[in-house]
Amino acid sequence: MSNSRNETHRHTKRSMPRRSFLRYSSMGLMTAGLGAGAQAQAAAKTPIAVVKHAAATDEQGRGNPPVVKEMVDCAIRAITGKEDLAEAWRQFVSPGDVVGLKINVRGGKHLSTQPCVVDAIIAGLLAAGVKENNIIVWDAWTRELPIAGYTLNDSGTGVRYMATDRGRPKPKGRQSRQERREFLKPYYSDEPVAVADRTVYFTKLLTEKITALINVPMIKDHRIAGVTCAMKNHYGSILNPNDLHGNACDPYLAALNAAPPIKEKTRLILVDGLRALYNGGPRDHPQWRWRENTIIASPDPVATDQIVLDILERKRAEVGMKPIGDMARHVATAAQQGLGANNRDEMDLHEIELA
Repeated sequence: MSNSRNETHRHTKRSMPRRSFLRYSSMGLMTAGLGAGAQAQAAAKTPIAVVKHAAATDEQGRGNPPVVKEMVDCAIRAITGKEDLAEAWRQFVSPGDVVGLKINVRGGKHLSTQPCVVDAIIAGLLAAGVKENNIIVWDAWTRELPIAGYTLNDSGTGVRYMATDRGRPKPKGRQSRQERREFLKPYYSDEPVAVADRTVYFTKLLTEKITALINVPMIKDHRIAGVTCAMKNHYGSILNPNDLHGNACDPYLAALNAAPPIKEKTRLILVDGLRALYNGGPRDHPQWRWRENTIIASPDPVATDQIVLDILERKRAEVGMKPIGDMARHVATAAQQGLGANNRDEMDLHEIELA
């Protein structure tokens, strides 16, 4: 294997035992004999793992839990260089953390973050020593969680599954956007936060309840922003996402993810790429949905969105669709503002195919 630092690490687990496979992570390479300067340069790169498995889903795109857990575990080991899974997860969380998992359930039954992906993350957090009741799985709207397969729980025992609106029943009759915001305001931060030339209110689950954030988005195109994954998943973390859709969401997506409630608490992005959507997003369209059978893990939201954009562009080219192109310019904006890397030469990229 070449020691070129710009090389993309490609692994096929079929052809190597587990211990040999783990040696090929970036940290394994550093301890295998690179010089001090090369070690520092490799360590400075953004770690990101793209793990594929042909048997990750059934014909309907439903995740195969044991296979999905293997993929998630593999991705975490790859980006940390730690063979021991508990030790690997402790690179991101500590036993005293209250960990929030920001999922995405806007796509309904067939295009939401799947419970098997969340279960694999929870298993890792528990192994790292996080208390079960200190894990909060959440999105914006209570009514959408059960549709996506989650059982609500806001009790003092077990993993908590809840939404920002806490199931508060909506008033009868039509509401204006402003009336709806005022109705939900108690569940969002009291003070607005500046995002470019706009202000937003963050969910109190993010600002007050959790100490560490794991972002668990999906792979989807978006009719305005081009791609919706790590960065845009946080439009579900604010009261007024409609205010941030101008100019293809640019520079709003970068500015939102630079805001302290997100930037300071984000520990990891773990993408559910089992089912994906290459056109018509963010809402589900069965004719444009496909089984990508992929898990992506990285602490870098920009690198994550760039890799997802590449996946979408590849798929659209396969079916003869025009590229997303400059519509997703917020990814480059976020990189320019120092939020992460959108250049593969700046990524420690592990592309792993499990068998």
